[in-house]
Amino acid sequence: MSYVLAYALVSCREPPVSGPSAPSVPPVPSVPPVPSYGPYRQDCPWCGSRRLRVRVRGAGPRQGAPHRSQIERCADCRHVFRNPPLTPGPERSLVRAGVRLRHGLAARAMSRRCPEPESWLDVGTGDADFPLTARTHFPYTSFDGLDPTHRVLRARAVERVEEAFVGRLTDRHIAARLRGRYDVVSLFQYLERVPDPRAELRAALGALRPGGHLLVDVADPRRLFPVHPVGLNAELVAQGCTVLTGTRVHRVIARKDA
Repeated sequence: MSYVLAYALVSCREPPVSGPSAPSVPPVPSVPPVPSYGPYRQDCPWCGSRRLRVRVRGAGPRQGAPHRSQIERCADCRHVFRNPPLTPGPERSLVRAGVRLRHGLAARAMSRRCPEPESWLDVGTGDADFPLTARTHFPYTSFDGLDPTHRVLRARAVERVEEAFVGRLTDRHIAARLRGRYDVVSLFQYLERVPDPRAELRAALGALRPGGHLLVDVADPRRLFPVHPVGLNAELVAQGCTVLTGTRVHRVIARKDA
């Protein structure tokens, strides 16, 4: 009796399928890499004040989870930044949902104030997604890209930018090479991620020609809390610029007067 039951179980099994008709096994989804963080700051990167207040308390490195850092705000200048900041890398791309739309709106806004720039530098360009979008409004403009990572070299290989620079604007060799070279310099979600945003802003103005335009988007990539534009506008005026946008927008456009 046991022999008959065993024979029935074996005969009911489906034979293994091989060859082209075999079902394909779905690939295992890749786990995104854990972002790396810079050192925790005890002072404001904009004004140096130590009066910091936590705005969003996330489960970041200080709370034991490696995927989120908290948002802090300076009580003196109202600068808002991630603390500790995310270090730049290919795994932290700035292009997220809705960013392409922001790129198009920013390019359209600049076209109304500077319709035909000859040269344009996009700082923190990554894979040069903004120059790719802006070419629809500026087909005759020469776009260059600067980024701390080597992603900008890949962007040059696929002809999204004409010249690629690896580093920061505050690097001496880059600042000397780019001084007074561009009609437009753009910084998208860049000042929130650098250790010294005031120095980066001054270096961006140094890369502009007299009469050139600076485009700064100071919104957080997740659209949480922007760097307060009042302090940014005051710094631009102190550096000899005319601010062409209001104080209630995340996008700041300024003209270098001298």
